[in-house]
Amino acid sequence: MTVNTWQPAAPQALSSALLEQLLAVLPNQELTDIENQIPSADIDPFATLMKSGGESWKVADILADDDIKRLVIFLTLAEQQLSGWEAGKLSPVIDLVRILKQREAFDPELRKWIKANTDNRYLPNGPVL
Repeated sequence: MTVNTWQPAAPQALSSALLEQLLAVLPNQELTDIENQIPSADIDPFATLMKSGGESWKVADILADDDIKRLVIFLTLAEQQLSGWEAGKLSPVIDLVRILKQREAFDPELRKWIKANTDNRYLPNGPVL
């Protein structure tokens, strides 16, 4: 008798095409309740993106500001509302906010929204050190 060991899914390689696929399944209206607004089958394949933080998110730099903001909103809510999407200090929201700040497109309203919709203490700026 042999016993297999469980291996977690490897993070997907982040690419602009993958981000475009994710944006395509996000609703155009205000996102508030992911489970009731987006079929889980459409977003489940993207869960591994939550752990791909850091340099890999630089690929999002080609996206328009509004698309990056849609991703920030979705990923903030996903971490809060969906099991298995927790990321803590690895949250891609931190990297996306960094891109918006570099473009001077990160406004105080988005900061307030993120703080009001997460319990991740690292959002939106990341760890202090």
